[in-house]
Amino acid sequence: MKGGVTNEKRMVECHYNGAVIMIPLKVFLAMTMRVQYDDRKFVRYKEGAEIYSMSEREFNKLAHDAKAVYKRNKMALVKLDVINKYLEYFRE
Repeated sequence: MKGGVTNEKRMVECHYNGAVIMIPLKVFLAMTMRVQYDDRKFVRYKEGAEIYSMSEREFNKLAHDAKAVYKRNKMALVKLDVINKYLEYFRE
């Protein structure tokens, strides 16, 4: 796959098997490099585990250790900014 970023609407031109496909830059980066460009501040455990490439159980533990869990009724949301700051503590 070859690609070039166009200036209009931040689209990436992808060539695959003779076809040219225009893909939004955010989608392209998320698919190829696992870069998160979502503007969401909160996620559920399953989504967070996918973002950080870990099991749901491990992400749940990480979120609680970071004190990033917000609960309302039976719903739990995890604040990503808090997780990112917490992970910086463990940087080598």
